[in-house]
Amino acid sequence: MKRLFSLAALLAAALPFMAQTQFTVKGTAHKDAKTLALMEIGTNQQNETINVTNGTFTINTDKPEGTVMAIMDAEHKLFNMFVVDGKELTLDMNTDEVKGSAQNMALAKLALAMSKAKTETEQEEVLRQGLAANPNNAVGAFAMSQLMYVMSYDELKAEIEKDAPYLKHPLCAKVKPYLESLALRAPGTMFKDIEEADTLGNSHKLSEYVGKGNYVLIDFWASWCGPCMMEMPNVKANFEKYKAKGFNVVGLSFDRNADAWKKAIVEKGLNWTHLSDLKFWQTIAAQTYGIRSIPSSILCDPTGKIIAIDLRGEKLGDKLKEIYGF
Repeated sequence: MKRLFSLAALLAAALPFMAQTQFTVKGTAHKDAKTLALMEIGTNQQNETINVTNGTFTINTDKPEGTVMAIMDAEHKLFNMFVVDGKELTLDMNTDEVKGSAQNMALAKLALAMSKAKTETEQEEVLRQGLAANPNNAVGAFAMSQLMYVMSYDELKAEIEKDAPYLKHPLCAKVKPYLESLALRAPGTMFKDIEEADTLGNSHKLSEYVGKGNYVLIDFWASWCGPCMMEMPNVKANFEKYKAKGFNVVGLSFDRNADAWKKAIVEKGLNWTHLSDLKFWQTIAAQTYGIRSIPSSILCDPTGKIIAIDLRGEKLGDKLKEIYGF
């Protein structure tokens, strides 16, 4: 697969033990490939290096049943996934052609559709379709492990209440804890006040900016966070478009290096309020609002009530257009 969603997002949660299962993969790699990296989705660690001979390779694994694996050729930008299910699988990394169990065929179909999606919205829709079509297997669990971070509180709560079999898969171990964290910033609740310092070292309370009669976006970010910095032009464009109407942004940084934090603000022209306690993931902002990944955001109405969370990309502009009428 030549383009896929964020590899960091794929490798996000550790897999606990399941029954060990023997599994064989026979594949075709790029003609110039010498080795491939084999990884477990959910661990962020390479399990082993697979040797390629004359463009072909064989993997004999002994892994917990239901483990979702990734095989990658970084040099030639090829990437495929498969589920360990005890049934032999053949795959061609050059064409994405897969022959194997129904579960692996479903995962290959999902991954290929993801690679063809041009926007985050399209990728999200592909994952939703994959989840709906695979409620009883590891493919559904994989889809949920990606979707949980973009689902609304109510939507995620509804999925958990269905008690679908995929929720018992280790890839979904973080779904319920994540829902609990979302409850700390669920739409309909009031913002929670915290106190942090600005770039000059002066302490400020969030209540100085939120609940004062204007819509405010509380933006959780860090200078070291690549996705955060990629999202900043979008936040900036919306701030510039609506600031005359009173729209404001308060950035709560997860930085720990003051110089890096201040440099990013200046270089990117982030001309709104910025606060931080420089405590990295131990920041009071994360503890108070249950933030487990960034970028993240909270949109508050003029009274300080939370009306939306995690509005990224076109979703932020759409919501502000709905509010301001242009």
